[in-house]
Amino acid sequence: MPPKGSHARRPRPLKAAAFGLGLLTVLGVAGIGIANEDSGSASTANTVKADASRRDEVFGLVNAADIPGLDGFSVGIDPVAEKIGVHLFVPEGLSAAAKEALQFGDDVTVTVQEASAPASHVNASGGASIGGLGSGSCTAGFAVGLANGQSGFITAGHCFTAGVTANRQTALIGSVPSTGHSFNFGPSDWGIYALNASPDTNDALPQVISDNGTHPVRGITAPTVGLDICKHGITTGTTCGKVTLVNTRVTYREVKDSAGNIIKPGAQVNGVIQSDLCSEPGDSGSAVYTRPAAGSNTAINAVAVHSGGSTVKLSGRDVCLEKAGFNNVAWHVPMSATPAKSTNPFDDVFIKVAS
Repeated sequence: MPPKGSHARRPRPLKAAAFGLGLLTVLGVAGIGIANEDSGSASTANTVKADASRRDEVFGLVNAADIPGLDGFSVGIDPVAEKIGVHLFVPEGLSAAAKEALQFGDDVTVTVQEASAPASHVNASGGASIGGLGSGSCTAGFAVGLANGQSGFITAGHCFTAGVTANRQTALIGSVPSTGHSFNFGPSDWGIYALNASPDTNDALPQVISDNGTHPVRGITAPTVGLDICKHGITTGTTCGKVTLVNTRVTYREVKDSAGNIIKPGAQVNGVIQSDLCSEPGDSGSAVYTRPAAGSNTAINAVAVHSGGSTVKLSGRDVCLEKAGFNNVAWHVPMSATPAKSTNPFDDVFIKVAS
């Protein structure tokens, strides 16, 4: 997301953030060390487990805190390092006094990002462009089959316009007309297209087209911290990276047009994974998959559907953070293998796999 200024700045060190003084006591109880103004030391945090309960506890504290200039944040879990990862988006940065006001305990790692809060990215096989949604263009994800026998694709739920009944929306996947089947934006972010069942309509193919060729989809891989993943979006093409956090909650800011009208509401999205993939507006909905071996026709497994990420303004356009010297931050809705070939949280849907 673009910062308020025109020039990007590097993230602050991962050691501190500022909260309203009235919250210092409760933060200390929660296992977050508070700096002592007299000695400069911090109280020792109790050992706590980096799980969903601890994530929610930290999320609630950050949400309630009065952090000067905070535009948005996310809180996720790194079960490998037994850490809670917090990203604070503070466009103007934190003052020296604010940075020294509080120090987090050993179980909480904090990144202060001098950029605006992230927003969900808005701008036949997976990787194709889809449009006509009333809110910009997105990218088709994985090919799926529906319980009624139709074929389609999964994408991001925020690609749909919430004020219109899902089954009445139309879009184009290449030259193939399609209709929206169902969607959700907050507390998750997923959408499903059903291809029109006309005689000249091509079937949805179990593959993803990337910059490196076509990759058949063989199954589903559950995301874990450190997993090598790639995605192919219509804006940034094929980019790869690693899963950095799992079981994450992120708050997306609302998006307004030049007249100040809200064109995309803000939302809290739960249960996403966080990664360091480069992503920009238009990449939403793209397939996130296991890094393939070199060459075309190398197999992949589905991992997630791309939801959104943080960008900065550079030369008049929103770009992923690495293009301004930062570390990328992006979020994806994970796919979960359940009985047969079904996926969760997608109801009555099975992901198509190549033989």
